[in-house]
Amino acid sequence: MANAMFGDGVTVVGASYTGPRESSATFTNGDLSPGVLPSSSGVILSTGNVRDFTQSGGDPNRATDTSTDTSGIDNNSQFNAIAGARTFDAVWIDVDFIPAGDVMTMRFVFSSEEYPEYVNSAFNDVMGVWANGTYVPIAIGNGTSSINNINPMTQPNLFISNLNDEYNTEMDGFTVTMTLTIPVQAGVVNSLRIGIADTGDARYDSNLIIVGDSIQTTLVARDDEDTMFATGEKTFDILANDHYSGAGTLNVTQINGANVSPGQVVTLASGQQVQLNADGTITVIGNGDSEQVNFTYTVASTIGGHVDTGIVKITTIPCFVAGTMILTDKGECPVESLRPGDLVMTKDDGPQPLRWTGRRQVAAVGALAPIEIRAGTFGNHRRLLVSPQHRVLVHDPLAELLFGETEVLVAARDLVNGRAVRVMEGGAVDYVHLLFDRHQIVSSEGLATESFLPGPQSTRMFEAEIIEEICSLFPELNPQTGGGYSPAARRTLRPFEAQLLFAAAEKAA
Repeated sequence: MANAMFGDGVTVVGASYTGPRESSATFTNGDLSPGVLPSSSGVILSTGNVRDFTQSGGDPNRATDTSTDTSGIDNNSQFNAIAGARTFDAVWIDVDFIPAGDVMTMRFVFSSEEYPEYVNSAFNDVMGVWANGTYVPIAIGNGTSSINNINPMTQPNLFISNLNDEYNTEMDGFTVTMTLTIPVQAGVVNSLRIGIADTGDARYDSNLIIVGDSIQTTLVARDDEDTMFATGEKTFDILANDHYSGAGTLNVTQINGANVSPGQVVTLASGQQVQLNADGTITVIGNGDSEQVNFTYTVASTIGGHVDTGIVKITTIPCFVAGTMILTDKGECPVESLRPGDLVMTKDDGPQPLRWTGRRQVAAVGALAPIEIRAGTFGNHRRLLVSPQHRVLVHDPLAELLFGETEVLVAARDLVNGRAVRVMEGGAVDYVHLLFDRHQIVSSEGLATESFLPGPQSTRMFEAEIIEEICSLFPELNPQTGGGYSPAARRTLRPFEAQLLFAAAEKAA
């Protein structure tokens, strides 16, 4: 199995497998399961029987509860630690190897019969990789490849549903082809453990598919992380930080698993569009949502057939519309007239001095258009215009029932109902940012809304001189990690959480 997984730039010197025989296998003819298996060969590790991953013929996904309680390892401490609970039916392979470089990559697919019924439950099946005894996190969410971290609600771009039996697998859901970037020590013997486990109980199988020859050091597509305005578009050079020690050049061949050629556009499940440009860069077109958008790209060499997958992470920031009246210690003032040092009234800390303001103008069309909140929609306030990603403070007893807090922050885009809250297109709009010593709730036209919240994504979206200006005001702020600034003033709801809240409120009305 080890030789089937490892590729160029790595020499395998020893390997062992722990688990029942029926829970691991090498595979060929992967093209018989298109859209699931990204390669013709590789390795499958399962918490059940690997033969149940698919059907050899006839209709796929015949059962809704594919499950085998095997003699795999229960209560393994390493898997318990990453799953956050007791694990069952764990299997793994240990490999000793010598890498040519100090960074290695692995391409894989995680699939499970736990999807979608047991998302956000105790049955958080998980796969894990440990290099030289240290857990290797994936660059997504909480760092685990698990049911609760990668699913249709948290990562819609990275998850594929099989509830309609479109794919030749018995599993009800699976990820797109994912990647791990693994730090190693070049030229010496390293150890790697790769495995998978059930969590909470031994029912419902999960599988880890490792792409053949994908554990290698020759081509490493490093993760990209940046920001853009949710109502705009931005071009990213995703190949700039990739490592390649082979011959030929690199080309992007897929966006989020979809084959692409220069000029083609892929629409993500989250609504954003991604265009591949002739120079190998991509242009992302926002849809107005305030969220972290994660998707993948596949890169291939023109000589040697080297392939890897990279992860792209993009986040947006909120802003006010010029003309909005903000409550200050001297009364209400237009947001664009405010300057650093002015005292603005905040919900939690009273009058607080502004530390920084920013402003930009865009065409108010399509995803760039502001959101209108009509007077009195959320209490005693006037008509208000904000950017689609700007969060509004919502007070609702149902929020405490659903999320443990009576007050939550919801993006304006997620409040749109076509009546009291709607998109306003036409002309141009000026968006203004207000930054305090910490994240604050302020009064805008009498409605409680958020201030600017800097972070690892939002700071990188500005030009270098603006980043330097913000960092000079906040010396402890790390623009690469977002450390040194306060957390959000209230819990911020994701789009699906906002839908859940308002659906519950409508039902209760």
